[in-house]
Amino acid sequence: MSDERYILVIADNTPEMKIALEYACARSKKTGRKIIIASFIEPLDVLTTQGVTEIMKNEAREEAEKNIKYAASIVKEKTGDIPALSIREGETIVELKKLIEEEKNINVLVLAAKSDPNDKNPGNIITSLLTNEIASLRVPIMIVPGNFSIEHIALIT
Repeated sequence: MSDERYILVIADNTPEMKIALEYACARSKKTGRKIIIASFIEPLDVLTTQGVTEIMKNEAREEAEKNIKYAASIVKEKTGDIPALSIREGETIVELKKLIEEEKNINVLVLAAKSDPNDKNPGNIITSLLTNEIASLRVPIMIVPGNFSIEHIALIT
């Protein structure tokens, strides 16, 4: 990566991803920061034949690639810039922390919380980071409420 500063967003094909991307794109346009999109391929926890395991790994990679391409198309459409992309294999939180440590130009992680008022869990990544990892991260986490509209994001950024 260059000397530019990056906003990190996770591509996981959730409704919250779209909100996080909207916010990151709006911030990118206002600040000139670039965006890096990361997708994670979780290890398989199944006992099966090697052939079936390979098929499952390939399907997981294809899904990660599809998610990251979709997220990249949103960034390109909203900002005019092509984002940096990173697909990593391993446990999401472990690989997320490694990515942040390795890519020194990442200076903020943007996540969006779930928008369901009946669900008190903001999401697995947010919960894990805030309860177990917050003291060991070197970048701040921006958590955008999942019920924010595109219009509201434009107003506050």
